Amino acid sequence: MEYLVLKTQNQNPIPCVSSWFGKLDERKLTLKSYKELPRYFLLDMKTGTDVFYPDILTEPFLMVSREAADVLRMYEEEMPFLFVVLFDIDKNESVSYHLPILAEGDENCQKAIYRVRKKDRWEIRVRIDLAESLLYRGAEGIEFTKIQ
Repeated sequence: MEYLVLKTQNQNPIPCVSSWFGKLDERKLTLKSYKELPRYFLLDMKTGTDVFYPDILTEPFLMVSREAADVLRMYEEEMPFLFVVLFDIDKNESVSYHLPILAEGDENCQKAIYRVRKKDRWEIRVRIDLAESLLYRGAEGIEFTKIQ
């Protein structure tokens, strides 16, 4: 089965999650440890003018819109999610996302979506049928690239 790398498009002014250190321990975003985390988070974000809220944010960790989470659940029914509210204090504006807890895999992983450690960051890989499903359902602000 063919896989692609999932990223947020960088052509649009998207929200920037800030001050999340100390609020969310990224090391616990694993299938083994996620239950040690709260079920929801309120995180700060910075937005510029004409901000665009994509269906998928990949930095600083994967967050997806409700619609994208519904598509992920069609392919990975048992995937757990945490709830995240991003809040811009300056603009008094908020948006909600779901934080999927991804399996960690390698080149032989059979999951529809998983993550692979690449030096100091995570690379998110999606099976091509899931990528097509997201695009067919109108997911915005995402891009796919071939695995290098």
